[in-house]
Amino acid sequence: SSPMMSPLRLDTPQAIAAFQKSRDALGLSGGILIANPIPQEFDIPFTEMAVFITKALESASKNGVKGKSVTPYLLSKILELTQGRSLVANIALVENNARLAARIAIALKD
Repeated sequence: SSPMMSPLRLDTPQAIAAFQKSRDALGLSGGILIANPIPQEFDIPFTEMAVFITKALESASKNGVKGKSVTPYLLSKILELTQGRSLVANIALVENNARLAARIAIALKD
């Protein structure tokens, strides 16, 4: 439910693999950023998550958290604010990304 739009959308592992094969055939270097959505049942709506992120950022600023400490602090604060839902969502996203990566690898092999 993010309001961010993608400049290109490929909806299957086969389409992603075909796109990469075309890039290879053209001799294009570099990588592809693949944004894989979280499974719907684990989604925390954008408007709700934005509130948690804002609160966590405000807390980090108020507490003088800086540098390398920011990310772990924010993750911990968001975990607290979401009552654990963010961790469940992140685990589901990692698992979903691994599934997609495996499917793309299989499609690239063909």
